[in-house]
Amino acid sequence: MTKLFAPRATVVPPTDLHLGQAVHVNARTAWVPATVTSITHTRIGVAYGAQLQASSPLADAVAPWVVRPAEGVRLQAVHELRTGDDVVAFDATTLTIAAVWQGRDRWWVIDYTNGERASMPPNAILRLTDPTPTVSVNGIPL
Repeated sequence: MTKLFAPRATVVPPTDLHLGQAVHVNARTAWVPATVTSITHTRIGVAYGAQLQASSPLADAVAPWVVRPAEGVRLQAVHELRTGDDVVAFDATTLTIAAVWQGRDRWWVIDYTNGERASMPPNAILRLTDPTPTVSVNGIPL
C-alpha cells in the first residue's frame, strides 16, 4: 500500500504555511481545498470553499499533519485518473500511474510504475502534479 492517505505517518507538518495560503486538507480518502486562517503548534485553522462549508463535517481547525500546500498540485477524483498521471503521495514523493481500474466491489485499484498497488474507495480524491505552467507578467504571477 502507498502512503497517499496516511495522516499519522511520520511526516513533519509543513512549516512553510502562512495566513491566506491555499492548501489541501486530508479528509480521510479525499483531499479538500481550503485556505489557512490561523496557525498554532497543534492546530491549523482553515476555511473551506463556500460550497463545502454547508455540507462539510470537518472542523475549522485541523491537525497540522493533514494540511499540505496546494501550489503546484491539483485535485483529481479517482475515477478521472489516467495512465501516466503523477500522484503526489502524503510524504510529497510522486508516483506514476501504470494502470487504473475499478474492481467488482466498486473500489478503484491503482497500479504504479514502481510496482506498488493501492485500493481507493469510489469517492477518493487524490493530489496530482499540475503540469500547467504558472502564467506571469514581468515575473508577477497572475
